[in-house]
Amino acid sequence: MNFQDEKHLLDFEDMDKYHKEFVDIYNSKQSDSTEDYKNVMIKILEQTKVHFCHEEDLMIEHNYPRLREHSDEHKKVLYEMEYFINGSNTMIGKQILKSYYLEGLPAWFDTHLLSMDSDLSSFIKNI
Repeated sequence: MNFQDEKHLLDFEDMDKYHKEFVDIYNSKQSDSTEDYKNVMIKILEQTKVHFCHEEDLMIEHNYPRLREHSDEHKKVLYEMEYFINGSNTMIGKQILKSYYLEGLPAWFDTHLLSMDSDLSSFIKNI
């Protein structure tokens, strides 16, 4: 996954920092082993929890009108990450984790950043 300034930068330093960090962790995977996928997913999960907590604090601080929808999306993706990590002890679970890592996470990252996070940063900048 590549962080593309023209596509991913929101010109909101706090959020951009977390998004770049997410991509850096994602790209830190060293091998095609299930353990490497799982270990990097655990790191992503921990970073994402901190990131989401920070975003939700911003939403509360600025009375963001779409707090609930945004927060619900955060809960959904954290649940998915935990589900795939915890399920990676079986042969099929390993394949599903790898698929989620390679396809699900990058697609979610782009969609979430370009829709919900873009809306949040625009709202805060325009208050």
